[in-house]
Amino acid sequence: MSRIPKPQWPTHSFRAMGSQMAFWLDAPAGVTRSLFAQAEAMFASAERALSRFDPDSELSRLNARPGQWQPLSPILWQVLEQATMMTKATGGLFDPTILGDLEAAGYDRSFDQLRRLPDADRQPLPAPGATPRPRPEPWALDPQRRALWLPVGTRLDLGGIAKGFTAQRAANLLAEAGPCLVDAGGDLTAGAAPVGFPGWPVAVAAPGRDDAADLFHLWLANASLATSGVDYRRWQHNGCPAHHLIDPRTGCPAGTDLLSVTVLAPAGSLAEGWATAALVAGREQGFALLQRAGLAGALVGQDGRAWLTAAMKPQVLWPSPIAYRSLDFGQAAYL
Repeated sequence: MSRIPKPQWPTHSFRAMGSQMAFWLDAPAGVTRSLFAQAEAMFASAERALSRFDPDSELSRLNARPGQWQPLSPILWQVLEQATMMTKATGGLFDPTILGDLEAAGYDRSFDQLRRLPDADRQPLPAPGATPRPRPEPWALDPQRRALWLPVGTRLDLGGIAKGFTAQRAANLLAEAGPCLVDAGGDLTAGAAPVGFPGWPVAVAAPGRDDAADLFHLWLANASLATSGVDYRRWQHNGCPAHHLIDPRTGCPAGTDLLSVTVLAPAGSLAEGWATAALVAGREQGFALLQRAGLAGALVGQDGRAWLTAAMKPQVLWPSPIAYRSLDFGQAAYL
């Protein structure tokens, strides 16, 4: 998760997509009010279309009618294009066809509801890696008709990438008035740097800690910073730990040796997709994946040790005391 330590610009916060959202805009207050309302409306509209928890959403209706061509709204089409691109780029480590697996792991309702659910009311959790997950039949997109064909037995979850895509749209809107920053539940998308600064001053939090310690800080401008982690959205499932990041290769919560992965990328959906893929892959494969893609990334292991890709090293500023102890600035690039 990322954050800006001391906001000093006009700001607006609200709740959407199961997360706390916030905007900052370096512009006169008379301009910001209307734009904040329009940007918030973008999140509300995206949630109505893309939420898997709303049975009346467009995504839920799509999932309920497999085996036939279905026309898509512009926003669902665009998010599915992004999801298709990320699936190919990550070799399937990012995969939106894991909705059934999420539900089997107990994530069958919003996380706020899930946290309040007694363990005895959950379905049994499959043994991690007991059998490889059958490779799903690929879905098909028809650009001419802007339509999707979804195979029978396949249902989509677009949570993270939909949030990143919407954050990018909101940032593009706010950027028309001035430098801006969008915080979508801890994942950040920035426009131009605020006046007098080289970027937006943001902090990457140390995962798995209750003291709000920062791992490191950086300046963020015209880019997105997203974190995937198993330290927050997790629960006990029939006495076994479970979390929301599914390994598409097994269909079970990823048995990763990482606690979190933070990725800096040109756009919100890219940062979201790569962070998820690297975390699922684990430290060595995930590190190599980000290195090959030339992406700036920080991977934090279950032991609290952090690893920076070559592209992330020059981005890091003001390391906190915890960073001095745990960051590997030397051998990480050669794993």
